[in-house]
Amino acid sequence: MTKGWDEIESHAGFAGAQARSEAELRPLLDKVKVDSIDPARQTKIISRAMTMAFFAFGGTFFALELFLPNGAVWEFMRFLLFPVLFIAYMAIALFLMRGQLAKLVVEAQARVGIKGEVMNRITAPLGVRYVPAPGGAPKGLEWLAKQSWAPAILRDAAASLNAAGGMDGAVAIVRDSGLLLEGYSYISGTPEQKAKFNEQASSMRHVEDGFEGTRGGLAFSMFEWIESVEDAPNIYHLVIVLAAPLRLHGVTQLRARKYVWPQDPNGTPLEDVDLGPKAFDALYRLRASDQVEARALFNPAVIERIIALAHGGKFRAVARQQHLVFDFANEANRFHLIDLITGEWSDETIRQTHADLAEALALVDALGHAFMLARKSGTSAP
Repeated sequence: MTKGWDEIESHAGFAGAQARSEAELRPLLDKVKVDSIDPARQTKIISRAMTMAFFAFGGTFFALELFLPNGAVWEFMRFLLFPVLFIAYMAIALFLMRGQLAKLVVEAQARVGIKGEVMNRITAPLGVRYVPAPGGAPKGLEWLAKQSWAPAILRDAAASLNAAGGMDGAVAIVRDSGLLLEGYSYISGTPEQKAKFNEQASSMRHVEDGFEGTRGGLAFSMFEWIESVEDAPNIYHLVIVLAAPLRLHGVTQLRARKYVWPQDPNGTPLEDVDLGPKAFDALYRLRASDQVEARALFNPAVIERIIALAHGGKFRAVARQQHLVFDFANEANRFHLIDLITGEWSDETIRQTHADLAEALALVDALGHAFMLARKSGTSAP
């Protein structure tokens, strides 16, 4: 059940939120240009162009495979032609759709700017800073923008996302925890190879809507990342980063029974930890590289408070390198104030964005209380 305005305004810092939304937020959102002709037009154009380029690449490669004789020469040519043809067809598709792409990027940039202004109006009374694009532009877009054949508009898009970025430290902490590796198979190799794979796989994630600040003196960072699932709705992960209550030397992982384990990017050997209470075991699983450290972290008081956080949801956590990282997953797109593709927004999206933020900050408070984290004024965010 979603929160109404009365319930939202009962949260600390949200008093008068409905009146402020009418007086301050709606005039800003009225500046958003809405695409009323075809809400999915831009997405259809890009998808169609990329699909055609992919099939053209596949057809060309199949024809060469069919008509050219097998042998050492063809094997060598195949090795060279595969990346060259793929990049060439993608470049042609981007060139042909450069006008539509430019329109999409320009309009999306304007909408991101307005959303950022509105979100900072919402977070100002809370002492929280909003970051539209945590970590900046995705590495894939940055690579594409650097190519000599890429349209200039892609370079503008990458530069815009980097300008709207920040929270690099928090993104790196979450990446190193392995929580961004959902859907990727674990690979073998040297520590350097594993680290490179983790960085590359994590950099492909769509990260958005970052927040950082303090709650009762407790520093926190949080953002949402999107897990794309084939033939199924996207999964939206809210991650929260807090400082650990004690010095950590190992890795401890927690998950709800109905969820999967996080993937440790370093392949650290982990063993199940039996804490004893049946109420905890009925809801959670715990494993760690250091049993003593795990038991110190999950002492009886912490266990009691963690049980209250379950609510039957998909919940995971990783304790590693002086930080606690929590991951809450569901199919609801939090903080969806404006559709960046269509420009659509409504009174409902304004209210729901306030509700999403109130619930997320309540989670920060609950986690800080559950792990009995020290609240020291002046503590900086991760």
